[in-house]
Amino acid sequence: MQGLLLVFLWLGIARLVQTMEGEKCDYNNEQTVSTCLQPMLDYANRLQEDTGMQFPLHGGSIFNKLCEIYHQFQECVEEVQCTSISIEAVAASYGYMCGPGMPLFERHAACFAQVERDITYMSCKDAATKAMTDAQKKYKNAFGEPYLKAMCSAMDGYLRCSHPTITTTCGNEAWGLVSTVTRDSLRVTMPNCDMGNALF
Repeated sequence: MQGLLLVFLWLGIARLVQTMEGEKCDYNNEQTVSTCLQPMLDYANRLQEDTGMQFPLHGGSIFNKLCEIYHQFQECVEEVQCTSISIEAVAASYGYMCGPGMPLFERHAACFAQVERDITYMSCKDAATKAMTDAQKKYKNAFGEPYLKAMCSAMDGYLRCSHPTITTTCGNEAWGLVSTVTRDSLRVTMPNCDMGNALF
């Protein structure tokens, strides 16, 4: 998540999390989870909008801040005892990055930042952002199967498009990190979304 490469993946997944119903939590517990999640979403959105930031210089601090906010989220939801898909989705997205995968993310920080400036990669991200936004507008509050299929298609297109740039610039190990985070996250948020071909 050094640079915006994986911040973008998180934002795509965060859009899904915001539209999902809690499976077993009541309204009050889900409101607590939503409140705890907001600082993470605010920070990720701020990064996405701040195109003037020098990511090669600030990538490490960005990553550390995101992980700090993630750990604060974990503390914030400690008292939520019911099953919440939002909590599970956040853990699936950040657990590896801010845990056992952290040394690998730090190793590839500068390269992920370099990819962010690549014109080809930027076109991949812009196309996926448009597809996600269009899906939200088209389906509005009807976040059922057609919406999930549209979001799955947008993520699939993004991964297929960005794969060559990431592997050419940063190598297979870096792509493996993207694949791991994506698989872990989608297993919770979109279990029926098959990204196998896009991730390999």
